[in-house]
Order: sequence, then structure tokens, then C-alpha cells
Amino acid sequence: MARRKNEGEGVSLFPFMSILVCLIGSLTLMIAIQLGGQVSSEQSQEDIERYQKYTEVKALLEHDQAELESLKNLLAAAEKAREDVRLAAEEAAALEKKQKAELERMGAAGQEKLLAESARLRRRLAELEGEAPKLQKTVEELQKEIQRRKAGPEEAVVQVRPGGSGLDIVPTFVECGATSVLIHEGKEPQRIRTGDLNKEGGDFHKLLDRVAGTPKGQIIFLVRPDGVGTYNAARDVARTHYGPNGYCKTGKLPVPTQGKIDLSVFRRAQ
Repeated sequence: MARRKNEGEGVSLFPFMSILVCLIGSLTLMIAIQLGGQVSSEQSQEDIERYQKYTEVKALLEHDQAELESLKNLLAAAEKAREDVRLAAEEAAALEKKQKAELERMGAAGQEKLLAESARLRRRLAELEGEAPKLQKTVEELQKEIQRRKAGPEEAVVQVRPGGSGLDIVPTFVECGATSVLIHEGKEPQRIRTGDLNKEGGDFHKLLDRVAGTPKGQIIFLVRPDGVGTYNAARDVARTHYGPNGYCKTGKLPVPTQGKIDLSVFRRAQ
């Protein structure tokens, strides 16, 4: 007689496991989106602060330019006044010479009149000569002020501060200028020309290998207004250079002015 089949079939766990995996995946995605939004918010706040700083510096430059134009106008007026004094002195001297010649041909009454006029002109000339040193001093002061304004205002110090994900990395700051990068590492910064960034076995390749081998190591490019081209070159080298420790992670921070970079706050936070 044939064996009877078991009354009940085995229960499959496959649908239950699929549902569980989907739930875990959904929760993971929601957590990732929430963390990403938080990082974006922190980064946006940093961008807003940098833009506000840039706006303040721009307004200060426009104000100083207006003051410079005003000083130039004052200097032009002072120069004109000094020229008027010189012309008046020459005119008085010529008139006095002419009067002396006429005195020899005129009588006593005419001579007294001319002498009175001559005395008046002498007094006026003395007054003008007394004002000349003051005008000269004013001109010199205005010239010095114009030279100082032409030199431009002292750039404000750019302070790099930790924030957001910056607290969970070991950064090496690389400043990108017009023709070179400046590595802020050690006692003195190291400068590398833009054309030498991709030099095989060069200093920049060594830096990438060293940072890639550092736990949580990352290069942060500090991009000056005139250093965008240098940054693009350095970033491309970092993306394509695969060293003994793999690729080096990078990030960037825009620096809106040419002021000195201060990393003291960030280093104290490490």
C-alpha cells in the first residue's frame, strides 16, 4: 500500500523574511535622509555666514572708495589755492616794481596814493604768505592719506571654525591661490606650484598618500577668490591618484577675501 502524504505541508519563511528586509531598508533610508538634511542645514548656515562676511567687506570697500574720491577733491582744491598764492605773490611783486617806476615820474600827491596802495598790497601779501605753510601742510597730509587709501584696507583675518561633520575628521588644510597651493601643516606652511601638483612622487602626491593612510584623514581645500583654477587642478589630482593607502578624501571651504587664514580655533577643537 502506498505511503500516505503528511497531513500538513511545511510553512515557508520566505515572505516573512522579505517583509523584514524591506522594513529594515526603509528605516535605514529614512535615517540617512534625516542625517543628510541635518548636514545640509549646517553647511547652508556656514555658507550664509560667509556670504554675510563677504557683503560686509564689499560695503566697507565701497565706503573707502567714496572717501578716497573726496580726499582727491580736497587735494585738488588745496593745490589750486597754493597756485593762487603763488600767482598773487608774483602779481604783487610786478605791481610794486611798476609803482616804483611811476613814483619817479609823479608828484608828491600821486606818490602818497601809490605808497598807500603799495602798503595795502604788502599787507595782503604777508597774509597770503602766512597761509602758504598751512596749505602746504594740508597738501602733504592729503597726499599721505591718498597713498594710504590706495593701498586699500587691511584684509580681515579669515577664521576657520569647526562645524557639522568637521568635528569627526582629521583635517589637513590646503590653501588654493592663483598660482600655487599652501599646505598648512607643521610649523611653516609648504608652498607647491600649480604646475607641480601632478608631479609623480612629488610633495603633493606624498601628502595625498599620507592623509589617505590617516584614520579619518581628509584634505580640506581653502579656496581663495583667485584660486578656483588651482583648486580644480588639485581636486582632479586627488580624485585620480590611487596610492598605497587608496584614494584621499577631500572637501572644500570658500575663502571670500585675501585676509590671513587663522586655524587656531579649529586646532583647539581637535
